[in-house]
Amino acid sequence: MSKSHSDHHHRLYSPLFSIAVLLSINLAWGASYAVAKYALDVVPPSTLACMRFFIGGFFLLILPSREKHSRLSTKDWKDLFIIGSLGLAISNALLNLGLQMTTSTKTAIAASLEPVFTIVLAALMLKEILQKRTMAATAISIFGAAMLLLDNKSVGQLFRELYSSGGFLGDILVVLSIFTTALYSILMKPVAQRLGAMRATSYSFIIGALLLAPISLMELSQLWPLAFTREAILAIMFLGVICNAICYVIWNIILRHTEAGVMAVTLYAQPVGGVIVGWMWLGESLSTGGLIGAALIFAGIWLLPGESPEKT
Repeated sequence: MSKSHSDHHHRLYSPLFSIAVLLSINLAWGASYAVAKYALDVVPPSTLACMRFFIGGFFLLILPSREKHSRLSTKDWKDLFIIGSLGLAISNALLNLGLQMTTSTKTAIAASLEPVFTIVLAALMLKEILQKRTMAATAISIFGAAMLLLDNKSVGQLFRELYSSGGFLGDILVVLSIFTTALYSILMKPVAQRLGAMRATSYSFIIGALLLAPISLMELSQLWPLAFTREAILAIMFLGVICNAICYVIWNIILRHTEAGVMAVTLYAQPVGGVIVGWMWLGESLSTGGLIGAALIFAGIWLLPGESPEKT
């Protein structure tokens, strides 16, 4: 490797540069919740997820890449299928269903739980050791999430919303989606290291789109023709090209060289983008209980950057 190439490689994966890029990615992902909620007025949930992954996967497949394309093994296909089904298809179907019932602002704030889920999963699956400070931060964040989801509502109101496709059910679906998204980062790390980030990302996207296609066809058979607008098309392209293709592949490139637990701390930037866009574009706001819950989530996440996860 030449000295100039080595210097470029060092800058590309330097901690400060990586954090800046990861924060930008998470701001875009935070904004995506409001954009997706807007698009869901035109496109049904599974169809929107299918379109996002197909557009993102196709975009990545046509991009030039320096990655070596060796033949995929049975294990590679198995891992990609698990990632595409759990971390993409199921995750985004749950997210879009939840967004139809709850607000994009609450969803963006709930997404702050992803670092907590990622760090816990990293400890369980990647053998990263949890420090006492991490465990305390996790407890604070979970308590804050409970306050955010309860949202000053009575037990009776929560049960009514749960059984009538109300906001509380939407909140639960969103949290399940966030958990499976955290699982995506954990499962993708070794696959991206073996296959290359762009290749692994594009294949997992196409698999996710194919898995969602039958459900999408059922949705379209009931709602066709869809009343596409220029704004809806732009929203879908933003979700597919920017949030899926570009952001995911850069995330996975950095993931190859960085511990999943360390990357997770940048995810707290998501609610910043989500709350701003939800407030300015959709006119959404939080209750007093929701604000307190959000503050506790942020307090818990704020404790995490001081950790330096260790490997066993």
